[in-house]
Amino acid sequence: MDMTKIKIFLLTSLALLLSACTLETDNDAGDLEGMWHLVRIENLVTGASSSVKDLSSQKVFWSFQARLLELDDKSGGESSYLYRFQIDNGQLTLKDPYLYDRENGDRPLTAYEATLGLYGIKSLTPMFRIEKISRRNMILNDGAVRLYFDKF
Repeated sequence: MDMTKIKIFLLTSLALLLSACTLETDNDAGDLEGMWHLVRIENLVTGASSSVKDLSSQKVFWSFQARLLELDDKSGGESSYLYRFQIDNGQLTLKDPYLYDRENGDRPLTAYEATLGLYGIKSLTPMFRIEKISRRNMILNDGAVRLYFDKF
């Protein structure tokens, strides 16, 4: 074999090897990737007062990146939270919640905090059915609430 053929073989092999590898930072968010503005919370529980809460004028966001979700009130009025998440068969499962605190260090949550309700979260580790996902809108449903988002 001449030297050119050896170089082509080695470069092709190297390219295949590198493309077959995955990293911990590979993006698993898929269509959820990015920043979503929570615009409406619809309470599905029978007999609940104020069944629809309009948040379109508030700055409440869910931001998905890789395997991490940040819940953030961009007005700065409420606490922010971090979750790890998993998507499986149209289900979004949130787990390993943390209170996000850059100055003092993030703190794992062991009990539900009422502030999570601002983000449409009704339990510490909820599971949502993804009812709709497009480039512009998303709808999530956990049986108690239906959350409506616009892509930011």
